[in-house]
Amino acid sequence: MSAPAAILLAAGEGRRMGGPKALLVVDGTPLVLAHVERLREIGCRPIVVVVRSAMVEHVHAVLGDKSWVQIVASDTSSMVASLVVGLQRGVPSAGQAVVVSTVDSLPVRRSTLSALLSALSENGVEVATPCHQGRGGHPVVVRGSLLQALLRGYPGTLRDLIRSAEAQRVRLAVDDPAVTIGLDTPADLAAARPGLTPWFALTPRADLSAPPAPERVGKGGSERAGR
Repeated sequence: MSAPAAILLAAGEGRRMGGPKALLVVDGTPLVLAHVERLREIGCRPIVVVVRSAMVEHVHAVLGDKSWVQIVASDTSSMVASLVVGLQRGVPSAGQAVVVSTVDSLPVRRSTLSALLSALSENGVEVATPCHQGRGGHPVVVRGSLLQALLRGYPGTLRDLIRSAEAQRVRLAVDDPAVTIGLDTPADLAAARPGLTPWFALTPRADLSAPPAPERVGKGGSERAGR
């Protein structure tokens, strides 16, 4: 079986958070790097990171040169359009598992990702999605054959596509609160990490040990494009 691929959607503008959530520093690490490292730990190759064109240089500076990471630009506000851009960079084979994750969230546990991949390996399963205490969440693991419908012009959203394969879907209960945590606003961040306020790794050599006030990005409001 081929290694799983991953697409990390990180093209949201982050106005409600006050800056690009790909570069939001949580637990001392920019979210884009935390997600990429977690996906690497479970063997995802390649990992395609979709960001806004203005953020490509910043994200590259944070991630460094990694042969198994591909950074692509998408300036659309549509999550499914960004997903299509990611798929076009690395079209998955029909039987390949693809982890579709969003950067505006906390990375889930490695055991959660492994369990989702294992569920997808069962015969007839096209989609595996996690839930915690009855609430559905992220990321989703989808077979390449289903995602290829988006490249053929499927008119709906990723959620619509997953629902179209409900009979081939596994809803996996996991003991991982991160699957239901979204980070849209400073209030979301404070709920997930009490006392933490938004700051962003906007320079290649940002000191991640403490949030230097001059580096912070001002507040604003926005739509959420990552989920």
